[in-house]
Amino acid sequence: VGVVVGKGRTYGKGLVQNVQDLPYQTALKYTVAKYYTPSGRCIQSTVYEEGGRGDDLLTSTSEEKGGPKYKSKKVADKDRSVFYTAHGREVKDGGGVEVDYKVEPQKASPLEIILLSSGTYSDYAAEWSKTHELTDQFSVDESTYKDFQRFVEQKQADGDLKLEVFYDSQLKELSKKLKASKFDSSKRMLESLRVDIIKDVKKDFKTYKTEIIEDLEQNILARYLPDSMLIERGLQSDIQVLETAKMLKDGNEFDSLLARDQKSVEKGLLSNAVGDSSIDTASSVTPEPKLQTRW
Repeated sequence: VGVVVGKGRTYGKGLVQNVQDLPYQTALKYTVAKYYTPSGRCIQSTVYEEGGRGDDLLTSTSEEKGGPKYKSKKVADKDRSVFYTAHGREVKDGGGVEVDYKVEPQKASPLEIILLSSGTYSDYAAEWSKTHELTDQFSVDESTYKDFQRFVEQKQADGDLKLEVFYDSQLKELSKKLKASKFDSSKRMLESLRVDIIKDVKKDFKTYKTEIIEDLEQNILARYLPDSMLIERGLQSDIQVLETAKMLKDGNEFDSLLARDQKSVEKGLLSNAVGDSSIDTASSVTPEPKLQTRW
């Protein structure tokens, strides 16, 4: 028995493709089959057709030569066919696998992303390990957290870290246009804006203190522990894992997610009886729903 947990649905990759090498360091990728789930549906979310023009153009041969062109489009909700699992749950094709239990993942703050992508966490962990020993009761305390903030400040002062990096390209583009327009007063305001952005990013040290400490602990421990232990430790604070565990402890909620919708079952039986080809079932319906199903 399985319940799919997540924030929405999967991408919808339902094609099997082969790649054939061609001369001049080129290759041809072509579709040879489609994936189907046990209920008989294909989860492919994009339809490719020949003859595309304009905005929906996906790929083409040289336009100058007037070669064939192709277009792609997402399967519209109105075009998605209804299927039923072995125990009567309603599912649809043409749009990936939808979650049974929706849980939004924890969102990282701009500061967390900057510190992670720049390698600042791991850099600090390397410095920390030179003067500290790991103990069984290890945790990042207030003193270590303040030391980490000073470390970040120093990297920024040395020019090794840009806390405004998310907005750097926009600021540069605006600066270029202001310079071309000779708006000197606006250029001074732009520099003030850059300073304000950095101040706002630094506020995340307080707002997202818990999350940053967790990231810092993981990076320090990564120098001593195997990946398996780090993953196990990380799961203990993962929002989606915690919510899933809570759902599993609530037997009624878990059962309701997998239980057969009687209305859907009756609709499926009726559709089969009248020969509706747009709706299919994975297997015959049993008198009582069981917690053994297929997605």
